[in-house]
Amino acid sequence: MEKPDNLPAYMQMLYNKIYGKTTLSRILDDPRIVQITHFFASNKIIKDLLKDIAKNAHVLQIGLTYGDEISAVYNKVHKRGKFDIFDVSAQQIERVKNKYAKFDMTITQYNAVKPWKEKYDVVICYNLLRELPTKTRQQIMDNALNCLTTGGKVIFVDYCEPEFWNPVKWPLFLFNRLYRPFAESLWLAPLESFCRQKENFRWYHTYYQGRIFQKVVAVRKILSNEDVLKLTKIFKEK
Repeated sequence: MEKPDNLPAYMQMLYNKIYGKTTLSRILDDPRIVQITHFFASNKIIKDLLKDIAKNAHVLQIGLTYGDEISAVYNKVHKRGKFDIFDVSAQQIERVKNKYAKFDMTITQYNAVKPWKEKYDVVICYNLLRELPTKTRQQIMDNALNCLTTGGKVIFVDYCEPEFWNPVKWPLFLFNRLYRPFAESLWLAPLESFCRQKENFRWYHTYYQGRIFQKVVAVRKILSNEDVLKLTKIFKEK
């Protein structure tokens, strides 16, 4: 099992007290608890997530998650596609060893701030960005976007700013301020603004539970904006 000092500094300071405790992780992994912590939006989000994934897709997920999300993605693609997972924490990988023992998928200890060579049809970042410092978030988002096949997509699921009328808005704000200091930035700007190559992708947004959560799908453009303008000009001239 990985020692805490092998983790990134921000994880040691903020999250090792959650992910490093086996008993607490086991509790948080219960799908019923996940439903509560996700304000009963979890099942709907996962259902929509699966619609964005083809059965024969080669899928990468960055970060292990609690609950049924990984099982749902695996069940969608394992017969005709492929499913890989990166996680920076050996503790988390050890935690799911028995849970996914019969799953034909690859779980690798890897820090996704470093680029990788393999290409994927779909990359999933599920409730990951809210735990990342801004620079780390940008690096991981850019690496995820860079590893896509032609027409591939990255699916981001995370917090966004709730509607002004949402009763959990300010309690959630205080919770984030105390325990998830990097989550607050997701309230302040569109998710795509945190990566450097947003112009090369089309961005599709879906919101849940009064905008507590968002699903943002980035689809690589086959043609750049400049190519579209050139083609438009050519057709107009004809």
